[in-house]
Amino acid sequence: MEKYKVIERSKDTGSTYSLLTKGMVPGIVYGKGTEPTKIAFENKILQKLMHAGAFYSTILDIDIDGKSEKVLPKQLQYHPVTDKLIHFDFLRVQNDTKVTVEVPVEFLNQETCPGLKKGGVLNLVRREVELSCNANNIPDKLQFDLINSEIGDSIKISNINLPDGVKPTISDRDFVVATLVPPTVEVETKPAESEEESSEETKEEKSEEQKEDSKEESKEESK
Repeated sequence: MEKYKVIERSKDTGSTYSLLTKGMVPGIVYGKGTEPTKIAFENKILQKLMHAGAFYSTILDIDIDGKSEKVLPKQLQYHPVTDKLIHFDFLRVQNDTKVTVEVPVEFLNQETCPGLKKGGVLNLVRREVELSCNANNIPDKLQFDLINSEIGDSIKISNINLPDGVKPTISDRDFVVATLVPPTVEVETKPAESEEESSEETKEEKSEEQKEDSKEESKEESK
């Protein structure tokens, strides 16, 4: 595991504004039964970690002025106008620390899935599943194999193999993670005649009938 150097914040390190202008992001490390520690993390490195994926379920090994700590990212705060990162919260963890994390779900063999080959659509109800586990046992992702899945199938949390000691935080029901739904079929319909066009045609028909009636009446009178 790569170790990332951070600095402990004090009066000598300057204000929050001065840290941000120097490319450092202020934050805090806290944990049950321990005193919070104010630190600052280099923005470039933090941004790289954030965009690497699974940020909130990845244990980071940080060096606070020579002292090693294992932390789990918990919260990021952004400036309301500029959307720049201005603060972070890290949870201090040990191997047996119980944590709650959101882990992405990956679906395997989509290209050979029978239901998808028939035109079905994979409807993702949950892209991530919230799990409870020890900090040393956080899975990178959950996986489900679609090799035998057909249209109409529902993939529930009970269908996904979880590592030992890892449990979903929703425990009162077997919730749906994804479904294989039928393809959407668009039915072509001929545009209906407008009321105005229908009305005009009716008027023309009536006019023709009236002309014919007038001709018949004229013939009768001439006799």
